Amino acid sequence: MLATILKSVVRQIRRHPLYVGLNVFGLALGIGVFLTLALLVRYEYGFNAGLPDGDRLARLDAHWTLPGVAPGEYASSSFHVLPFMLQDFPEIEAAVRLRGTGLRVVRDGAFVALDSYQTDPSFFRVFGLKLLHGVADRALAQPDGLVLSDRAAVRLFGTTDVMGRVVPLNRGGVTVNHVVTGVLASRTTPDFLSGVELLAPIPSSELGFSCFVSWGSDCGSVYLKLRRPGDIAALNARMRDFVIRHAAGADNDANAIGQHPEKVFGLSLMPLREARFRDFHVLYADDGVDRAVIDGIGLMGVLALALACANAVNLATARAGLRAREVAIRKTLGAARRVLFVQFMGEAMLLAACAGVLGLVLCEMLVPALASLTGEALAVRYGLVGGLLPLIVVVCGFASGVYPAMVLSGYRPAAVLAATRMPSGGRGAARLRDGLVAGQFGIAVTIVICMLVINHQTAFMRSADPGYTRAGLLIGSAMPGGDLAAQRRLLDALRTVPGVAAASFGELAPSPDNKTRSTYRYDGPAGPVRVHLLQDTVSTRYFDVYRPRLLAGRWFDAARGQDDLPLPAEQASHTVSAILNRVAVSRFGFASPDAAIGKGLDTDGLHARIIGVIDDVRFESPRQAIYPEIMFFDTLAKRPLMEPIPAVRFEGVVPSEMARRLNRAWAGVLPDAAGEFSAVDVKMAAYYTGDERRGRIFTLGAVAALLIACMGLYGLAAFAAARRMHEVGIRKTLGATGRQVVVLLLADFLRPVALACVLACPVAWMLMRRWLAGFDERIALTPAHFLIAVAGAFAIAILTVLGQTFHLARAEPARALRAE
Repeated sequence: MLATILKSVVRQIRRHPLYVGLNVFGLALGIGVFLTLALLVRYEYGFNAGLPDGDRLARLDAHWTLPGVAPGEYASSSFHVLPFMLQDFPEIEAAVRLRGTGLRVVRDGAFVALDSYQTDPSFFRVFGLKLLHGVADRALAQPDGLVLSDRAAVRLFGTTDVMGRVVPLNRGGVTVNHVVTGVLASRTTPDFLSGVELLAPIPSSELGFSCFVSWGSDCGSVYLKLRRPGDIAALNARMRDFVIRHAAGADNDANAIGQHPEKVFGLSLMPLREARFRDFHVLYADDGVDRAVIDGIGLMGVLALALACANAVNLATARAGLRAREVAIRKTLGAARRVLFVQFMGEAMLLAACAGVLGLVLCEMLVPALASLTGEALAVRYGLVGGLLPLIVVVCGFASGVYPAMVLSGYRPAAVLAATRMPSGGRGAARLRDGLVAGQFGIAVTIVICMLVINHQTAFMRSADPGYTRAGLLIGSAMPGGDLAAQRRLLDALRTVPGVAAASFGELAPSPDNKTRSTYRYDGPAGPVRVHLLQDTVSTRYFDVYRPRLLAGRWFDAARGQDDLPLPAEQASHTVSAILNRVAVSRFGFASPDAAIGKGLDTDGLHARIIGVIDDVRFESPRQAIYPEIMFFDTLAKRPLMEPIPAVRFEGVVPSEMARRLNRAWAGVLPDAAGEFSAVDVKMAAYYTGDERRGRIFTLGAVAALLIACMGLYGLAAFAAARRMHEVGIRKTLGATGRQVVVLLLADFLRPVALACVLACPVAWMLMRRWLAGFDERIALTPAHFLIAVAGAFAIAILTVLGQTFHLARAEPARALRAE
């Protein structure tokens, strides 16, 4: 039987290379796309799963319910919580604090940026990472210890044999020598620590900072290793009582959260194996990914495979009639239907196996391209592929072969041999072929619409008005410390750089690292209203640099003494001028921006009077709602700003040259601190790149789906051209013109495409409406997205069948009838 199957397949290749080629390549494309996207989905679902004892690891998240803003979960918590947790919960086997830092390596007089963190000596006890060199228990035990990744070691020294080497680390303008006490071994499984290049101990001098002593502040994350996986849920059930016990305090206690902390504050443990998808809904989580998008990518891979199988079924049933006489003769000679069914199924399996090999080759080519698109460390995992590929081949071979095999083996010899024409399968087969084409194009059009919407939303996020003028604006690094004289010198140095039109400081900027928030009270006619506000303090010329839109009132004026922020000791006796954004105005209940002017706000001994209202300014992700904000003014006459961020408005110079000049001016004032000026788009890129990359994946999926659908449609057009030659000859003999024949044939071919578009549009509308709901700023779902996809589908379908249609319409009637 195997020899018969091989001979039959070879004979089919020789007699009908177009059909066989379309069948095999279509299946191969579907298999290749499926395997590639399956590797990406497996990567996302396996995130953090490779960490040792990953089912016992959890991150401590903080929950805040603050006045005037929506409740939120934050991927960080106060370090002050850790000693109390170790004291109250014996289920904790080990715990560690981890925070990102601005540490830079000083190398040959230059600052080298590494993905660096400060942490505790218990880091390796919690996460179980392996060291290429060094002892895990002692690697971070000494204050001047340092652990490098193998990549960072090669980058700095050209080798991983760097134990004992001295590495100067600079943070905030202070350089301290550290000694390499460990080198991290590379890992193949993805997790949130994959990008770590440098680990250093938390300096003892910083243990008095607010995030170490206050419940209401944070500067990093706390990770726990529990003794049993079930302890995570057990601790979560006891967290409310824990907060009441330890976070409560007097209202004037700056380190506590009031007498009833549970009303505004909570803690929970986030299992690390679930964090990849749940972090998408957690504020300030860096690794969150939308599970719906990843599932959509996986579904797209499954649909590509289904399209390929449908394509094979379509082509096989379309050309089944070409083998009808072969089946009839073999049955007349005694062949049983079961034997014929097994043969045809064997042929389908053999073609599927060939397609599987070609699909694996395509997967090897597509995975590196997909890795570059997504920025993920994707690679062909032969453990996964080796298990999937045989199953795929069997499923595809069965799915693409069972119906054609049943049709072929079921032909009746007498009816076939007595007929003058080859059977076409009747109306049932024709309806099946039309249904498969409609299904193929329906899936393809749905993916195309989703691709158009995702790409449009991503482009909108990049180009949407952020509330300030981005062109001609460069943002610098946060200036370390609070040296008033140094801040004045830097501002003066920046303003004298050729090409600078204005320079200013602000404590907030695009993609801010540090944020200060406080609750302010407004005593309105209906009673006190409390709103939690994000606070920013700006210097002179800020309005000229950012150019925000003033909605009411006025901007700060250095000539008005009451606008300048007083010293902390003088705040209680002064009324400070403040500016609100539009969101804050609405949260306080003012009817309009003008209604807010002149009103007073109070917080912790500070009384502020509203002098102006600006439009909302977006410095963070477009997925997040704009936070209500209050702004103060500091002329740098009395007090410094806290780690201010310089911003420069420039003219007449290309951005790269302007950044070089500004970096040089920074180095002239702060030679011992790393500083880098960059455009707003660079600062905000992290908020857009994920959606952009996944938009490109949907683009590739749309191309693959359309290509597979077009191959099926082309095969059917070629089949129809062969079968309808006699019909066309009769029509032209009776007076039909070539144009009429073309219109008739195109209408027949495009009918299932039209049905596909009708079915695809509502499905795509529901999917994209749900996806867009995750953005605070989003585009509208307009008919243009659907019309473009539908028009594109029709245009591609017409181009696919046009050649065959013209060939058939131009056939000479005499030749067509003689051929029949």
